[in-house]
Amino acid sequence: MKKIIMIISVIVSLLAADLTLTYTNFIKDSDYFSKNDFEITQYKHPDRVWDKVFFGNSAVISAYIEEQSDSGYINLGLDCGVMTDLRDMLKKRHVNIGSELVLGLNYLTFYDEFDTNPTYIWHKKIYEPYAYFERDRFYPIITRGFDNLLRGENPMPFTYLPQEKNVYHGALSDSALADSMARYERELYNLPIEKFEKNIAALDDVVRFCSARGIRVRAVWMPHNPKCEVPELTIKVHARAREILDNYGIELLDLEAALPAEYFFDTGHLNYDVGAPKFTEMIDQWL
Repeated sequence: MKKIIMIISVIVSLLAADLTLTYTNFIKDSDYFSKNDFEITQYKHPDRVWDKVFFGNSAVISAYIEEQSDSGYINLGLDCGVMTDLRDMLKKRHVNIGSELVLGLNYLTFYDEFDTNPTYIWHKKIYEPYAYFERDRFYPIITRGFDNLLRGENPMPFTYLPQEKNVYHGALSDSALADSMARYERELYNLPIEKFEKNIAALDDVVRFCSARGIRVRAVWMPHNPKCEVPELTIKVHARAREILDNYGIELLDLEAALPAEYFFDTGHLNYDVGAPKFTEMIDQWL
């Protein structure tokens, strides 16, 4: 009986430790790990509850400068973020929003096969130990530290700080922009609308989740470079998203055609030096 109690105690302790590691996610506070976009946001904003959040993909990262805004919104842009990411981080309590959520949308925010970062903590399966889930980041630290120790050196002399999200400076040349558009045409612009259904459904989940908790939701359709024709697929995805938002009475600010080409790096990313300050100034009062 004592052995059984001991085994149960060990299992419970391991489960408790794993849950603690999962929800404190200590990597965000460590200098020894390369952080993903979410962990960089956590590092900058250690509060348990974020009152106002501006979520989106890299279009939001490169457009909204929270330090230049008076609105108080946190830039929760994720490099390849989609709506299922937001749904999962909310439902699994990796993000706790106080009062306001703004969704920065474009067609890629709804693409079901967009490869989001596998190290985002909400991708961890319930049966995966934290150390196993983070093995690709733990292993190099352990092996490098052990090698240094064998050489009689400091086992942990390296750090990854400071870390910032990726933004875009300058602008693509016309030929490079044309090449980018041709690639999008081949790979993305002729997809069936069925490739967007999971994330369109996730938008509905997010709005219902927030409505049940008194969180105000608004949405912005992010700017598109006027040098590049808006494809039919984008129009279809936009229409499906608008149906859901209209059904819940959610305000949608359409800024798709709001900025001239000189503010863009490429098709949908703003030039961080001139486009992002302009976008932040333009949207700040609305926020």
